[in-house]
Amino acid sequence: MEPSTGKAQLLRFLTFLSLLFIIHGRLTLDPSDLQALITVQTQLGYRNQNGVKPTNPCNTAGVFCERRLSNNNTYVLKITRLVFKSHLLSGSLSPAIGRLPELKEISLSDNSLVDRVPPQIVDCRKLEILSLGNNQFSGEVPPQLSKLIRLRTLDLSSNRFSGNLSFLKHFPNLENLSISDNFFSGKIPASVRSFRNLRFFNFAGNEFLEGSAPKMKRVEISASSDVPRRFIFAETSNSTTGTPTRSNRTNSIAPAPVGSNAQAPGPSATPTKKDKKKKKKLGVWLLGFFAGALAGSISGFIFSLLFKLLLAVVRGGGKDSGPAIFSSLIKRKEDLAFLEKEDGLASLELIGRGGCGEVYRADLPGSNGKQIAIKKIIQPPKEAAELTEEDSKQMNKKMRQIRSEINTVGQIRHRNLLPLLAHVSRPDCHLLVYEYMKNGSLQDMLSETSERRRELDWATRHRIALGIASGLEYLHVHHTPHIIHRDLKPANVLLDDDMEARIADFGLAKAMPDYQTHITTSNVAGTVGYIAPEYHQTLKFTDKCDIYSFGVLLGVLIIGKLPSDDFFQSTSEMSLVKWMKNVLTSEDPKQAIDPVLMGNGLEDQMLLVLKIACFCTVDNPKERPNSKDVRCMLDQIKH
Repeated sequence: MEPSTGKAQLLRFLTFLSLLFIIHGRLTLDPSDLQALITVQTQLGYRNQNGVKPTNPCNTAGVFCERRLSNNNTYVLKITRLVFKSHLLSGSLSPAIGRLPELKEISLSDNSLVDRVPPQIVDCRKLEILSLGNNQFSGEVPPQLSKLIRLRTLDLSSNRFSGNLSFLKHFPNLENLSISDNFFSGKIPASVRSFRNLRFFNFAGNEFLEGSAPKMKRVEISASSDVPRRFIFAETSNSTTGTPTRSNRTNSIAPAPVGSNAQAPGPSATPTKKDKKKKKKLGVWLLGFFAGALAGSISGFIFSLLFKLLLAVVRGGGKDSGPAIFSSLIKRKEDLAFLEKEDGLASLELIGRGGCGEVYRADLPGSNGKQIAIKKIIQPPKEAAELTEEDSKQMNKKMRQIRSEINTVGQIRHRNLLPLLAHVSRPDCHLLVYEYMKNGSLQDMLSETSERRRELDWATRHRIALGIASGLEYLHVHHTPHIIHRDLKPANVLLDDDMEARIADFGLAKAMPDYQTHITTSNVAGTVGYIAPEYHQTLKFTDKCDIYSFGVLLGVLIIGKLPSDDFFQSTSEMSLVKWMKNVLTSEDPKQAIDPVLMGNGLEDQMLLVLKIACFCTVDNPKERPNSKDVRCMLDQIKH
């Protein structure tokens, strides 16, 4: 292929993507952001340098915008940063600042701004940098400021803030904190020690603060070289009045103040008191020793008892409690009583076998022929002392997977997620009960389609992709806390009677609270070919790792081959993702489409889905779309 031709193809590809994501129109600033910006700039006393009103506010110095998807599924510009450092501003910060929900940075340092910080600022939930240093702000800092859990930098230095530090409650991502040169009072809260990412803390120049800063590892604490007066009064003696120091009050008899007529105690009195004190201390020490020994013995007995009970629960000792039911599809616990018997699975049909155990099919009693699938997870039939290190690791891994399944699909419901119906604990194993999906997994369906034993047309594949995207959107966006699947692949997507996709196997899933930006693991989990590159490199995963896996899955749906297929090992790329991207920029991108789908006149739609797959699998996770964007893009493809 000629270089010029390749460049032309790449240019057309980029142009197409641009048209797709900009929705064939020039992006404009969201009207609500525009009104809020005008109000904020006016109250700050901001004046445009050349005096000419800009046609696009996002081109104003200090105003930064980014593209966002609006509620009606169109793209608009939203203000993400306001940087007005050293702009000679002399106004105040308007409550309208809270109407800019996408703000990540507010930098107004080195001006002459006055008045209070409006409490509406806590509505900027995505704020990462709040820099108000070297102004004339006054009053108390809004106590709800700790709701800004994404803050990394908080600079309130060199202002006239007063009141206590109750706003320093919970900042899990805070790295730099400066409250120096203000009029804060009270004590520095101990909650500062919970700011696990804090690296710099400056509280100098607050003469009314009491106590010292809490000790923290790896934190550079900057305090004034001049000890505040309250420290002096509390820690050192007054030379004029003879006020005793704290140590003097504790360890010696205070001298009489100047001008006092009080008599000094006689020399014989002191030894008698000292002897009494020594005897008293010895008695207290002995009593404490025996009390501690008794308490330690009792604690050891209780701990051993609790450990045995816990081990019995882990090994499935709670047999009398019966099955744990999570769905109304199972009317009574007695309907699953047959699973508690040792030979309860002997007569059932074995339909699959995986890394966690075997899967059986059974008829649910009293359900008019409703079928269930039962996953059997075996645990070693040994006492804890007899477990080898490998057995112990396997049991811990399986127990984590059981807990993960129960804590995710055991508690949530969505049409594109496979629900957990029940959990049965037995001494030798755990049984997880699900709805039976007669069409099997997407991987099985694709395999049978390639062998021409079944058909999977384009409309069905598109509906499957859209269903998976909807399930991911629910996990990533709508459920609280957000859930990351971590093992999205065709084998973990099941198909119901109507060929609707159901995301299954949540054994590796993790819940991620709102205040966390990522989760770090000790090792990589997932399936080779579907794991995002940044997770391989850093052991940190986010919802964008699921998006990468979904991009690979989209490629599999269109190409008809798994990443592990021998076909890709024979290519120069040796990778489904790289091969897919190279073919799409070639002269004949349709060679990436599964041959059984060709000839229906819908190849352009399939190429569009492949381009979405490329978008989902870019190396930089920040450039990948979120699950809602992906679902919207797929939803716009009409047959």
